[in-house]
Amino acid sequence: MTNQIIKVKIFQEKAVFRVPYSMEIIETYPLPPYSTIIGFIHNIMARNNTIKDINISIQGKYGNLLREFVRYHKFEEKSNVGKPYPVVITSLIDLELIIHIKMPSQELHNELFYSLQNPPSFPYLGRPEDLINQMDVFEECERDVVPSKTEIGTLTTLYDSFIPFELAKSLKIEGIPYLIPSYYNLHSFQKKKESEVFRDFAIIKVIYAQKGQEIDKIIKVDNEKIPIWWMIY
Repeated sequence: MTNQIIKVKIFQEKAVFRVPYSMEIIETYPLPPYSTIIGFIHNIMARNNTIKDINISIQGKYGNLLREFVRYHKFEEKSNVGKPYPVVITSLIDLELIIHIKMPSQELHNELFYSLQNPPSFPYLGRPEDLINQMDVFEECERDVVPSKTEIGTLTTLYDSFIPFELAKSLKIEGIPYLIPSYYNLHSFQKKKESEVFRDFAIIKVIYAQKGQEIDKIIKVDNEKIPIWWMIY
């Protein structure tokens, strides 16, 4: 594992990170889940094969939540006849993200850093129509910080974050528990006469911690003293 990290600052005017099993009312995660960032990395690198052991930290903030009434037309599976299908979609507005990425090798680090600066197509997070409006990419090194009494204010969290549950517990950080998908394995099953494939996601228990919390223990930070909350710590 390389000691270097890539930090990506992203701005999106609008984004939806759909919570599984939300149907007529589509809810969104408050930040992109690990699986979304892993997919984003593979798309940017134009990789079809899965790159294992990517480590990710996700934090950010949004301006507002928007609920839209959208009317789809749902066609029946075995005919060309359909019916109106109204849904309510929840979107994040004016989303700012700080994504830290650690690749499993220096070669993959270099490839991702180049690809982020020269994306093969218009990059997006979440739905394909939710394009990234601005993306700034940096190479940095992580380091440990031991806060002193005079430093606690500088280590107050500035962004909402996904923090692995046990890490948040050890740091006495409070928030809302979530089960977040990460990598997936493909499995097949028999449906009538055909075989179908589904994605079986590994789930990571996290705390969604809102900004403004003080930290008084050793943590990983980047060059701007922004905490890094590795998915695998």
